[in-house]
Formats: sequence, structure tokens, C-alpha cells
Amino acid sequence: MAALPLVLISPWTAFYSQPAEYFRPVEHELQEFGWKKRSLLGRLFGKKSVLSIHDMIDKWELDDSVIVWSHGTVFAEGLCLAVRRWCPGLELDSKSMSYTQMWMKLPDLDRCYWTNEVLSMMASSAGQPIAIDTSSSNEARVCIEVDVNEPLVTGVHVDDGEGGFWQSFRYEIPGLCFHCGRIGHKREYCPHPRRRNMQTYGSHNLAPRRKHGLRPLRYFSWHRPGAGWVKLNFDGSFKGRTGRAGGGGLLRDAQGSFIAAFATPLDTSNSLMAEIGALEGGLRLALKLNVERILIEGDSKITIEMLSGKREPTGEEEKSLMTHIRELLQGFQEVTARHEFREANRPADHLANIATQAHEPMEWHPHPPHSLLPFLHHDQFSRVVPRLVL
Repeated sequence: MAALPLVLISPWTAFYSQPAEYFRPVEHELQEFGWKKRSLLGRLFGKKSVLSIHDMIDKWELDDSVIVWSHGTVFAEGLCLAVRRWCPGLELDSKSMSYTQMWMKLPDLDRCYWTNEVLSMMASSAGQPIAIDTSSSNEARVCIEVDVNEPLVTGVHVDDGEGGFWQSFRYEIPGLCFHCGRIGHKREYCPHPRRRNMQTYGSHNLAPRRKHGLRPLRYFSWHRPGAGWVKLNFDGSFKGRTGRAGGGGLLRDAQGSFIAAFATPLDTSNSLMAEIGALEGGLRLALKLNVERILIEGDSKITIEMLSGKREPTGEEEKSLMTHIRELLQGFQEVTARHEFREANRPADHLANIATQAHEPMEWHPHPPHSLLPFLHHDQFSRVVPRLVL
């Protein structure tokens, strides 16, 4: 068991469940729950306990108004708690509850690499970079969003033009399974078989945790484009474990109705090139369908900044592909691009994951793939998804 979802109804009441089994927070269920008479943690961990949610706040030094979001990831008795504040229209699924944020240190990294761009590219091999901290004189730190169901990445090979070097990662978490590299269980209870060529895990992958000030919780949702416009949501994905990459995206009109979607496997070895490749695939699909005014949204801030001219591509592959993308943009009457967080880009993220498992490009028009329907329904009603913004 990697994570226990916990849905907070207010600072003092909560629902809980095992993964993939969720409760709707309605009034009669609140009355039946009787949280004051039952131990929250005792029910969570399947044993008797005198701890209530008040004790939970005291135990982990959490502020009662933001609960766990003040520190990002929360661990209790070796389990990772995936927590979301309840709000009207909130829908929880096993995928959205499997992502959490944690800080990662890059020890002994030369200060010449302490730039936001380089640190983001290094950290992207382990997860989605969210925030960067270079205030320490000893180690650079990056806050990343990771899937707790996947093994943590122990490091990345950095090509410096002189043979390269290995940069290790150390995670600010209390522990992980030294057998499979996942958080949420110990080695003696690991359910995952040992595979050949698996990375070696140990205490060297862990780092002392640092406390942070309170961080705001913000809510994001997908919004329809204006009349006469078509919105392209794109996303790229690179799976370091398998070495497979892919890009996906979809087009929707001013009513939020589905137009077309694509999922394309890509021949690249980093997430940034996967993002750029997904953008290129989305533009080609839009031109094929004679779209005139296009609003582009993606959760890769670097890609959007390169598209808008705020950032210059660095590698030759990036420059070549961005040049081709700018040529494609000439085929539209009007173009607007903006960055969005993953929470407002979930259908494209789903399609990118499909692309990493595909063996050939796929397109859907005019009907979407069945697996995309729940995401489209979610966006059609602009339902919100919460996110800790660091």
C-alpha cells in the first residue's frame, strides 16, 4: 500500500478510505461517521489508538487552517498520506491521489549548475519540478511532484561535454523501501518482485527534512476558449525506467466539445523534448483540421516560454524543433499561448501516458477514446482540482 487518501471536509472533520474507494462527503455521512467517538488514526492504520485529528495536527506540527499543505508530503507510521481538501465538485480517483510533492537535494553539485533551467532539467528526470531553492550554501534543492506508486529515481547522468558525471538525488522523506525504491512500506513487507538492473536503494537516498512556512492551496480548472477559438492542450512524458517517451494532446472548441486528440510515441530521452514534440504534434493536427485561431496550453513552463520568445532553446534538437514549430504557427490567423498547471491539463497528461506505451501514432476524430471521457466530463463542467503552490 503506497498511500492512504484522506479527504478533509474542514479543519476538524475528515473522511478516509483505502485507495480507489472514496466516500462522498454529505451531511448524513458526516453524522454517521461520528469522528469524535472514533480514532481517526486508529481507523486509518487498522489498530486501536487514542489519536484524533487534533492529535494529528499536534503530532506533525500542522496548522489547523491548512493541515498538511504547510509541509507538502506528510508521513505517518511509514505511510504516505495523500490529502486533498474537499470542495464542491471535487472528484477523486486513484491517479490524482497518487501524486504528491517532496523536496529533493542535489548534493555536491558544482555551483555553475545552480541555475533554474539546469536544475529543472535535472529534476525532471525524477518528477515534475515545482519550486527551486538555492538559498543554502551547501546543496541545491528542488521540490518535485512524483507518483508514489513508482520507484524514486536515484540520480541522473549529466552531459557536460567532457564525459559527463553522475548527479545523485537525496529525498527529504523519513524513509522508503530499500528493495523497490517506493515510499509507503518497508522492505520486509515489499510486494514488488526484484527485477534485473534495478537501482540500489539505501539510507544514502534520504536527507534530513527542513521545515517550511505555510504555503497557499490554490484551485485550478480547465476553461473553455473564447468564441471562434480552438484550445490545444498538450503534454509530453518521458519514463526514465523504460526509456520510452511520448506526446499527447487534444483540441476543443468554445463550447468545450471534443474535436480531436492524438498520442504519439517519440524518439527522445528527456521530458523537455517530449513536451516540445507534443506541441509540434498538436499544431500539425490543428492545421490538418483547418483551425484558424488557436489557444495553446501546456504544463511545461519552459516550453511555453520558448514558444512565446521569453526563453531561447539551448540544444540543437530544441532549436531545430522550435524553428519548425514557429513555421507551423504561420499557418494560423491568431495564436495565443499560456502555461497551466498539471491539474488543468489532465486529459493531455493522460494521452501522453498512452503515447509512452504505444508503438505507433494514434489519432481520434471526431470521437474521443473511451478512457478520455471521464477527463472530458470533468473539464466540461470546469470542476476544480486543488494544488499546493510553492
